[in-house]
Amino acid sequence: MNRTTSSLLTILLLAATAQAQKWINPNFDAHRLDFRTLGYPDVTEIEADNSPITALITARNGRVYGATSGKTASFLFLYERAINKVRPLGRIGDAKGVHHALVQDSDGSLLIGGGLNMLAPAPLTQKFPGGFRAIEEQLWKDVVAPYTNYPGGHLYRYDSAADKVTRLTSEPCPVEDLGVPVRGDSIYALALDAKSRQLYGISYPHARFFVFDLETKKSRDIGSPLDRQVYSGPERTWRSVPRALHVAANGRVYTSGEDGRIVYFDPASQKLVRTTMQIPGEYWEAWNYHGYPVVEQWVFDAKGNLFGTTSDGYLFQMRADREQIVNLGKPRIHRRVRASVLGPDDRLYMICGEFEDACKLISYDTTGREGFRDWGVLTVDRSPYYAKRAYQFDAMTAGIDGTLFIGESDRRACLFLFFPGGKHFEGGFNPANPR
Repeated sequence: MNRTTSSLLTILLLAATAQAQKWINPNFDAHRLDFRTLGYPDVTEIEADNSPITALITARNGRVYGATSGKTASFLFLYERAINKVRPLGRIGDAKGVHHALVQDSDGSLLIGGGLNMLAPAPLTQKFPGGFRAIEEQLWKDVVAPYTNYPGGHLYRYDSAADKVTRLTSEPCPVEDLGVPVRGDSIYALALDAKSRQLYGISYPHARFFVFDLETKKSRDIGSPLDRQVYSGPERTWRSVPRALHVAANGRVYTSGEDGRIVYFDPASQKLVRTTMQIPGEYWEAWNYHGYPVVEQWVFDAKGNLFGTTSDGYLFQMRADREQIVNLGKPRIHRRVRASVLGPDDRLYMICGEFEDACKLISYDTTGREGFRDWGVLTVDRSPYYAKRAYQFDAMTAGIDGTLFIGESDRRACLFLFFPGGKHFEGGFNPANPR
């Protein structure tokens, strides 16, 4: 190579690097953010349209598991720290989606709730007869239409001993089928009480609260926390159904219900109980409209403080012993908190923003030192090697060292890694005892 050719290549490389700098997010240090593809490209990678990440969990052994939702199938995958890569683990039964329904049992196995792809566009009827509440009535018909003749989402158990094998996308994941807890519905949320061996869930679109006994492998339909069909979110064409459950130390299982009121399942009476607590959101009382927000996530810290987020984009703290909701504010003017997790620096990290708009990473300092902080859009710049600006996310989890894993939910999705850093990060991070 002569000097002229070498100089020309250097100029082209510098030009490409400068061009890639448009990806840089000025709101935080670029070295704190990176991403991983979901497998080796053209070999094991989960293909586009089946790769949107809709569930993430950090297991006690430190491994990060995730599940996707797609046009034809849902896949389980594993991020392995030893090789710093994502390994696909195969198709999950006949599921097309796993929507925030991934929990770990006391023996280390994973419990997975399957269903249809919640991210699939909902075909809406354009012309229909008018009349009182005609739009709401037609919208309900359109929401339930994909579930016509649908047998229902299955519960699966995955043994982590099968982690040793990386599987192609044509191969099934070795799961045990535990059956269908609610006929005709997808599984929308899960929570486990390992002591009582009870698995709690909510279905979609009929919003049935169910209890699955892991010993007898039988399911009980307790009823619905909602009385009416409303469409205040999480997305504009979804029925408003709470998508998070919290199992308290006393065995009660908390979620939200009609009019945004907190409800809980009482294991003693086997009934749903409505409280006076109301989650923050937009309540259009003066309009000829009935709607309310729902709980999107629950997060608790080492001190026992319980935080919740809503489909209207609010953050709140719940004090169940006082029947008190404390509104901590709304980090963005946009609706929705799509995912949230507690970081190693005492900050609650949230992915905020609506569908088809750029999500932002925003944190809330639970110590009261800082309040909200806008970290901006998630943008990776490793030019000239690779760069990526992502817009849609739907899942988060904190790794054992404090790394935040954020699941992209666009059609060709990747697993993002965010490193919070800071003085509270020194010495590592234990998710069982966050500081």
